[in-house]
Amino acid sequence: MSYRDKPWDNPINWSFHIGRLFGIDLRVHITFVICAIVLVAMQMPDAKSVVRDPFLYLLFSALGMYAVLFLIVLLHEFGHCFGARYCGGEADEILIWPLGGLATTNPPHDAAAHMITTVAGPIVNIVICAVCSVALVVWTGRLGAIPWNPLHPTMPFDVTYLPTLGQAWLMIVFGISYLLLLFNLLPIFPFDGGRMVQAWLWPRVGYGRSMLIATTTGMIGAIVLALFALFIEESWLLLVIAFFGYVTCWQQRHLAKEQAEFSSGEFGYDFSRGYSSFEHDEPRPRKSGPLKRWRARRAAAREERERQRRHEHQKAVEAILKKISESGLASLTPRERRILEEETKRQQSI
Repeated sequence: MSYRDKPWDNPINWSFHIGRLFGIDLRVHITFVICAIVLVAMQMPDAKSVVRDPFLYLLFSALGMYAVLFLIVLLHEFGHCFGARYCGGEADEILIWPLGGLATTNPPHDAAAHMITTVAGPIVNIVICAVCSVALVVWTGRLGAIPWNPLHPTMPFDVTYLPTLGQAWLMIVFGISYLLLLFNLLPIFPFDGGRMVQAWLWPRVGYGRSMLIATTTGMIGAIVLALFALFIEESWLLLVIAFFGYVTCWQQRHLAKEQAEFSSGEFGYDFSRGYSSFEHDEPRPRKSGPLKRWRARRAAAREERERQRRHEHQKAVEAILKKISESGLASLTPRERRILEEETKRQQSI
């Protein structure tokens, strides 16, 4: 369904289209813009504040951090999309909203494909952190410049080191990706960690039971997260995440129960495999790897060049035969005689 055709009575569809990349529609939820404005405004000094930095510097710093967050979340969701496509599935949309990103993916309905699709997102964050770590070590000449402490993810582990402006921004990129990685790896559904647990349980206890276990754990985790948020400052974001996480788990849990009840009814079909498998009982083939696809493209290109060469050769032979019929064999040039001899040998070898 196109983003233009989505019903606007569903709040999740209150978003606008910003472009299309790699065949994937990119959308931004209106609440993401609202939260960005609020968070940027909260970082601006009021009239009573004593600050040394100019107002424009603080403004651009706040906007820059939010832009880095947007970009890293987008790359994370692209990881999920490419993971689904690698498994032979589909991915057609990414939604950026205050709680992160939502990638609309449809991998083959088996545990391995879902695990690969899920793991591909955190792998992007690991790559970002690895690149930033190497760059910081090379730039500063010290391991302590890497901000490993999750409580201070944008500050060097060695608190005595004073980074330059460029190094500080590199630490910000590392820190944001680092926090998103740790947060997503929490074993709480619907975070990536919870989805990994569900995919791991799937072949052991079945799809329906694995989903019930994962969503139950997710609901408990959401309650614990909400209680934890009550004891920290600026807890509203954690409370929002806990609320939406609980609602998502509750909805997915009831959907899994309905599918289990329907599959055990008089219809006699196991819908735990997913509704798409009812239409296509044969599993979709897994896409080949990048190297294999590159080799296939090279082979196809060679075959096309050979076909084109044979076509041009045949046209030249026909032109030579026509010339012989009109002007005789003596009218041929040395090149035309050579082409005619090659064609004669080829015909004799057939």
